[in-house]
Amino acid sequence: MCPEFETELAAVPEERFDRSQFVPSVDPLDADVMPVGEAPGADEVERLERVLEEVGIGRREIYITNLVKVRPPENRDPYRDEIEAWCGVLDAEIDRVDPDVIVPMGSFAARELLDTDETITDLRGESRTVRNREAIPTFHPAAALYDRSKVDTLEEDFAAILSRPQ
Repeated sequence: MCPEFETELAAVPEERFDRSQFVPSVDPLDADVMPVGEAPGADEVERLERVLEEVGIGRREIYITNLVKVRPPENRDPYRDEIEAWCGVLDAEIDRVDPDVIVPMGSFAARELLDTDETITDLRGESRTVRNREAIPTFHPAAALYDRSKVDTLEEDFAAILSRPQ
């Protein structure tokens, strides 16, 4: 499944780990950039891949992950206990990958990672610190599915994040 995170995955309570809905994160384990969404979703991944393609980077050049690693029923936001059940895995991913920048995607991930009540519109593009790393929030790729004007904004944000000096 994910040998790097076997111990952390084993610690996720069985009632929060539906293996049929499990979506592992996408390597590489030495990525400089780590986008973090709230939970896996097929449409969002496709949109993110298009954004990355537009800015000239392949999906496998950054480490893409989520607060939780299973799709919640009916594509709902994850519940607090689901996030807590998976937080050890996310912590281990951040420690192992050691990215230069974490990119919380959307209000939900930004609120969780940045411990704030601010909206993604207010946070977008603003550099913060998360676990001693730079964090630059942007819109969630799903937002571009419902609001086409967000496509250009996502592309601009990722282009800026990916072109910043290391």
